[in-house]
Amino acid sequence: MPNMCDYEPKTKRFITDWEIIEQVEISSGIFRSVLKEQNIATVSRPGQFVNVQTAAGYDPLLRRPFSVHAVDPDKGTFSLLYDVVGRGTKLLKAMHKGDIVSVIGPLGSAFDIGDDPSVSHVLVAGGCGTAPIHFLSDYICRNHGCSNVIVLVGAKAGDGVLCYREFVAHGVNVEVATEDGSFGFHGLVTDLLASCLSDKFSTSTGIRVYSCGPMAMMREVARICREMKVGCCQLSLETAMACGMGVCMGCAVKTRSASGKDGEWTYSRACTEGPVFNAEELVWE
Repeated sequence: MPNMCDYEPKTKRFITDWEIIEQVEISSGIFRSVLKEQNIATVSRPGQFVNVQTAAGYDPLLRRPFSVHAVDPDKGTFSLLYDVVGRGTKLLKAMHKGDIVSVIGPLGSAFDIGDDPSVSHVLVAGGCGTAPIHFLSDYICRNHGCSNVIVLVGAKAGDGVLCYREFVAHGVNVEVATEDGSFGFHGLVTDLLASCLSDKFSTSTGIRVYSCGPMAMMREVARICREMKVGCCQLSLETAMACGMGVCMGCAVKTRSASGKDGEWTYSRACTEGPVFNAEELVWE
């Protein structure tokens, strides 16, 4: 089966100070920050991330990685979507409109949507993995139209579903899965994916699946796509990162070796070779 996944070249990266122009809590503990920076808004592609210094000085020392959530090149702005889970995100959420932050980006690889307008695009988001999927949905619609785009969003409960209205505004077909059944499909978003692929498509070879979310979710997405012989499955990994530029090797993940032989593997850096990988490249443990 031919591999439909060919990744776009890396874009130019910038390091600069950016102004926060909006800071909003969109759900319990989930924040959206909008920053002013024309270069990032113009060159970023879905799946790429930025590395943010969340406080002045060197405490904390390490920057924090955040997926680019949305861009508006006309206004010269881009957005981040994040869950407050540790010290870095607590410091970021405490910032206000007008505050200045130092950011490096865009970094890493991007999703590849191909150039075939007949391909169907299925986007699978879980939790704050919705951030790059939101950007991807808008990007596909702007470049290929929305008629062949399905977005599947998963959450534990209805009040945890992120960006539903925004996806609807894009004009894509949106379906929701909640574990408690309070909104949409009752079950996991991976169960919804399996149902979607079997019910909506007569063949899976002309489908591109893209996903971001918890590692267990993406592992299941990869399994489903492999068993259903989906033409291309791309995953954006949410891994711990330190430098964000491929130097420290702190974000290394296991990938299949270039030889392609079973059982042979190597390490790839999620911040440079990734964060977007072809699912067939990854070695799951």
